Amino acid sequence: MESTIQLIKRKAISLIAQTLSKTGTVLAVRAWEPATVIEADLHLPGVDMQKWTTPQHIKLAVAEGVYRDYTPLGWDAGTATCTLIINASHNGAGARWAQALQPGDIVSYVGIGPTPPKPTANAHVVFLGDESALGHFYAVQQLAQNPLSIRGAIALEDEQHRENFRACCSDFKALEPVSKTGRNHADGLLQWAAAQRFTPDTVFYTAGYIPAVVQVRQRLKSLGISSAQIKAQGFWK
Repeated sequence: MESTIQLIKRKAISLIAQTLSKTGTVLAVRAWEPATVIEADLHLPGVDMQKWTTPQHIKLAVAEGVYRDYTPLGWDAGTATCTLIINASHNGAGARWAQALQPGDIVSYVGIGPTPPKPTANAHVVFLGDESALGHFYAVQQLAQNPLSIRGAIALEDEQHRENFRACCSDFKALEPVSKTGRNHADGLLQWAAAQRFTPDTVFYTAGYIPAVVQVRQRLKSLGISSAQIKAQGFWK
């Protein structure tokens, strides 16, 4: 149950955010089957997407005084539109908000900012993460200059999502859907990586569930991969 102090803090944050917030419009909503992954197309008037040189995060109001960061992907600077892919598999404020979205809804956000680092140019790229990392990986792919190759593994909890992954994410045919198994749900990612051969100029992007990101990073380093080659980004725990 929310304490009095927490309630006061949330109300104060909400009042401050109202003075800073901007709005966008939901253009379309698509749900994977089962509907624990939601795609939402947004129109964000006034946002200069031509300046985006690193993946971005948008801080959206998902309830009164409650905000969640999501990664825009597939943006078009000419129309100021982008897409979000939201992991709605848990009973949280962001998941409930995403599952209730409808075309025409007005969404509020308090800012858009960079999520470093800037994608490495002229490199072999490997992605290792879960559903919550899909937007980040799409953004890295969109910004990467002259990637020599892109491959990787994505850990998906639902078997039906794994079966339909390539249909849902046709731009990511080189990503292998794997099961969320073992400690921190990272075993599928680690097993995939152990079966691969990587060139010295490979850059690894690991993102999503924080304990899994930590475990993947540690395993890659144990294989002799330098910290400079590993770009880690934790999103939830």
